[in-house]
Amino acid sequence: MLFCSINYSTYRWVMLILSALTALVPTIVFVGPTVFIPMMMTDLNITTAEAGVMVTIVLLGAGLTGSIGGPLMGRIGIKHTRTVAMLFYTLGGLVPLFTSSYIVLLMSRILIGIGMGIAAGTSVAVTMDWYPPKERPLINSLNSVLSLAGAFIALAVAIPIYNLVGQNWKLTLEWFGVAMLITTVLWILFARNNVKARMDMAPRGQEKRSYQTESLLKSVIKRKEVILLVIAYLSFMLSTQSLQTFLPTYFQTDLGMSAAKSGTITSLISLASVVAGLIVGILMAALGRRKIFMWPLLTLLLVGCIGSVTLSDGMMLYVSVILIGLALDGWLPAMFTSLMELGGMTPERAGAAQGLILSVGMFGGAVSTLVIGWLAAYIGLRDALLYFSFLTVFAIISTAVLPETGPKGRNKR
Repeated sequence: MLFCSINYSTYRWVMLILSALTALVPTIVFVGPTVFIPMMMTDLNITTAEAGVMVTIVLLGAGLTGSIGGPLMGRIGIKHTRTVAMLFYTLGGLVPLFTSSYIVLLMSRILIGIGMGIAAGTSVAVTMDWYPPKERPLINSLNSVLSLAGAFIALAVAIPIYNLVGQNWKLTLEWFGVAMLITTVLWILFARNNVKARMDMAPRGQEKRSYQTESLLKSVIKRKEVILLVIAYLSFMLSTQSLQTFLPTYFQTDLGMSAAKSGTITSLISLASVVAGLIVGILMAALGRRKIFMWPLLTLLLVGCIGSVTLSDGMMLYVSVILIGLALDGWLPAMFTSLMELGGMTPERAGAAQGLILSVGMFGGAVSTLVIGWLAAYIGLRDALLYFSFLTVFAIISTAVLPETGPKGRNKR
């Protein structure tokens, strides 16, 4: 195979640390403000809906800019594209200390959303650029788990830091911004593109000529497999983003749970997601298959989503929530790995495809949250969440018809 002649430098382990930081810290910057929404509402004199926009607007910004990363990688390379994304994250993370304006804070969140959108395709590109095929399932799983870990860390350290700095939420968010600044500086100083692997992969000038004849985004949008994954991820985000946003509220308003209990139950989603992400990475590497970790897990997701909004408080409700977590992060490493293994994929093309998939999904997730909030006023929160749960069916169908790209699946065809 072609990969046998490619030299994957040991510098990839330095890149692993840098990639881990650029997956972990931006998530902290994104999630951190959600802890302080009650304080923001008081200090900025804003409503709950206005506070919620601070989360939604990030996803909207990411959705609108997610397709930019692919063309940028084609022009300035993977490293510099992620650098641009990190600079947007950093600017957005450093703004809160210097303003008491809700509008300026929204602008800072838009900057974070732009950074998220541009960075969307770079994780797959870095992984494909630096790691041999046998290591990619594990690296993709690690990237997914680290994003969840960033949310864990943000929620775990936000209040202790808040108390440490005199209960000042602006200063707390500023510390997150400083961590983002340090991460960006480390990336700029030490990140590289794997030039040696590119020289081994293709004759000199061949890759450059391919970019000149056809744009990256146009080349991936023609692929049936990419369109199937766009449909799958969009359906996934439509059904799960609103559920993650409103499930604690549903537990409190419809099932009469306390805020503490509803938070404990929904935290099982993140815990199960971390476990699933790690297990799927290991099993993908061992079994050499991808599809069995997509549509079956998405089927479990459908069952979990329906159960979480139809069952009363009890053991089966807990099981349903855990099923959501297992599927939530379990299928994504398989999707990203499958994307890399499509015929003719280069790191930049895979990155452009990932950026397209994630941007469409994030935009859909943001819109679904707004629609659910509106729909709940007419038909109730339970029914609104239930109807959106059934959109997972489209994700199941799309991944079921997707061709197997893993080495053992290809050998059987």
